[in-house]
Amino acid sequence: MARSIAEIKQQMIVEKNAQASLSGLTSTSQTALWNLYIFLVAAAINIFEQILDLFKADIEAVATRSYPGSAAWIQDRVFKFQYDFSNPQYVQLNTTDFSVNYPVVNSALQIVTRCSVSTLITKTVLVKVAKNDPPEALDANEQTALLSYLYDIGFAGINYTVLSTDPDRMSVAGTIYYNGQFSSTIQASVIAALDNYLATLPFDGQVSVQGATDAIQAVTGVNDVALTEVGVRRESVAYASRTKIYDLSAGVNLRVYSTYAGYIIQEDDSGHTFTDTLTFQAQ
Repeated sequence: MARSIAEIKQQMIVEKNAQASLSGLTSTSQTALWNLYIFLVAAAINIFEQILDLFKADIEAVATRSYPGSAAWIQDRVFKFQYDFSNPQYVQLNTTDFSVNYPVVNSALQIVTRCSVSTLITKTVLVKVAKNDPPEALDANEQTALLSYLYDIGFAGINYTVLSTDPDRMSVAGTIYYNGQFSSTIQASVIAALDNYLATLPFDGQVSVQGATDAIQAVTGVNDVALTEVGVRRESVAYASRTKIYDLSAGVNLRVYSTYAGYIIQEDDSGHTFTDTLTFQAQ
């Protein structure tokens, strides 16, 4: 990590003081020639060390992605997956260096925008993916093509699984106490804050009760938050069968929920959206 100019300058002064031949350099003036020389050299060294830090970070990033079979390598290759419904894309083996790549790289056909990779104990690599922004599930043809692509670039003895599905849902119930001067905007602002919290979670990340509470509390005009329930579910699970990660009446506080699809949106079951389940009370 690059040292600051002040740190470098101080080390140079300590070394100067240790040299008897330089004992005459005692002026404390910032315009003294010896002070100026030390400052200029320290500044140059600082810039050089910052460049070295950037170079080191670049090299480490390349090394991480370049290791065949690692999670980072697979993720990098998944982002390079190409798909065209009318013009099938397929990788080919280079018999010179034995690399497997597309003959023509076309970034416009690289449809994956979200990806996480995890290794299971059954020699299976689970690859969660989504496309577009905001994210959505790959269709059946795209998933089939991606799975074949993984086996083409992958390794013998390893099973690959592609998971790409519609987003999970989160319901939030409770009372929001707010400054009455914001009565015309508070509901829309709170719902927008919760939607933004969910949209900005890391892909394949976790939803937390505290994170949702903090998102609401950060809205201008909100005085207090009293949640009574936070529920989550996969898209394929009925609302009635949702998992409650927080339930005040039942004493449930699981704190976090790991998203199944990798991403999550507000509950859209009729009668259970944020608009339906959040109550607003002016103070």
